Amino acid sequence: MSKNHPKIMPMKEEDITKVFDVERKCFPYPFGETLIGNIFFGAPELCLVVKSGDGIIGFVLGGYTATLGQVHILSVAILEDYRHQGLGKELLEHFVKRTEILGYDSIKLEVSVDNNKIIQLYESLGFATISRIRKYYQDNSDAFLMVRK
Repeated sequence: MSKNHPKIMPMKEEDITKVFDVERKCFPYPFGETLIGNIFFGAPELCLVVKSGDGIIGFVLGGYTATLGQVHILSVAILEDYRHQGLGKELLEHFVKRTEILGYDSIKLEVSVDNNKIIQLYESLGFATISRIRKYYQDNSDAFLMVRK
């Protein structure tokens, strides 16, 4: 990794507001800052940020599920100016390795059925579509439930 390459690191409490800023810029219906804080405090070891200089340009927020050995990607984003550089894939690969080290063997997530590029990225990382969730998002659009085992 070069000096200028963004770095993936564990999220810290002081990152919550900056993560919210990225979430707000990336999604039409962003998680609120309080929810992001609750996710972080519920599973800080499953929350990672991508830093470039002093700023956060991306993140993944993970949490636990009721299924033994499974974690849940609740939100993942890279700011638009930093997309198409492989950072999202690198971040997700880092998350997968981290969950394996922690002893988890399955990851689930939801993704918009219309987000073909991201679905392809998830498939390249071993995720498979399990089902379609009708009216999952606030605008009543559907999502796919994807799982990596």
